[in-house]
Amino acid sequence: MVHKMQKVERQLSQEDTLALLKKGDHGTLSVNGDDGYPYATPVNYIMVEDKLYIHSAPYGYKMECLEKSKKCCFSAIISSEIIPSKITASFESVVMIGDVVFVEDQTEKRAALEAFVTQKHPGFEELGFKMIEKQIDKTAVIRIDPTSLTGKRYKG
Repeated sequence: MVHKMQKVERQLSQEDTLALLKKGDHGTLSVNGDDGYPYATPVNYIMVEDKLYIHSAPYGYKMECLEKSKKCCFSAIISSEIIPSKITASFESVVMIGDVVFVEDQTEKRAALEAFVTQKHPGFEELGFKMIEKQIDKTAVIRIDPTSLTGKRYKG
């Protein structure tokens, strides 16, 4: 499912989009909710070898929705700034449409969780790795396999 961007001059290449995504750490995961309503929730994420991972409790409404339908949309605003004098804003954003994979392989799961620690909590690796040992069986890790990935940049 690929939609043409209306202002194509703002669209980033796939390489630039992945680089932009690697700079961020929070986004919104949208899933198919009950009665045809979408459900969106803020999440933190990590990129490992051009793959996006999210960690979660293995239960809750988000996970129930994903059990019913693996289709999702992930979006992130990497940077934004209001420019009052121009009545506009500059921004960098990413939209990824794809399918969720529940990561069951322990090597992949551990690598994703360790990347959260090493990339987002430098200097606290010892504490983070101990936490992973205690929590790995109580933590869900999901990967999004994209069917579409678009990045957008506007400097204002």
